[in-house]
Amino acid sequence: MSILDAVARGADLKHFNEKKEPKNNFDAKKADKDLKACPVCKTVWEIMVFNQTLDYKYYHNFPRYGKKKGVCPSCTIRMKNKYYHNSEVLDPA
Repeated sequence: MSILDAVARGADLKHFNEKKEPKNNFDAKKADKDLKACPVCKTVWEIMVFNQTLDYKYYHNFPRYGKKKGVCPSCTIRMKNKYYHNSEVLDPA
């Protein structure tokens, strides 16, 4: 019996009646729920609540595939202040 035959029959497992359990990737599902991708600045961000204070965490080198789209707070402030005469807008990030 070759290795490929053993894998096809399931004989590579410790016991013949044992099945491989599907991996439950809870952390990845939670990250996809909490993280959002900003279409304006192309970053991934999340809202963190700690002791009733809001904090925004930005991830610049993070894959955006499959994340919900949402404009981040710093881009929201920049878009609001874009139409005023003040050309220099402070970035909260």
